[in-house]
Amino acid sequence: MIVLISKNTLQEGKEQDFVQIAEKMVEETQKEEDCRFYRLAKDAQAENIYYFIEAYENETALEAHRNSAYFQTYVPQLGGLRTKPSELTKCEVIEF
Repeated sequence: MIVLISKNTLQEGKEQDFVQIAEKMVEETQKEEDCRFYRLAKDAQAENIYYFIEAYENETALEAHRNSAYFQTYVPQLGGLRTKPSELTKCEVIEF
């Protein structure tokens, strides 16, 4: 399983716009067959930092997500609300 943590630092005053678009992204992504988890989290100490926390069954599922029409639509919109590109951490789950 692949886990992604995407840190998004937003422009001041853009939080509501970001959350509105992110909500659509979360709703669509959760419908993907091999998406195991997809949520938006708000930093508890910084008003303008949000995280997408994502889990996919495999690399094929991740690529399908990235190639989806809604990803291609919403990600550029979200990018226009950030102060810099998102910081992406990619992890592989250790299965016991």
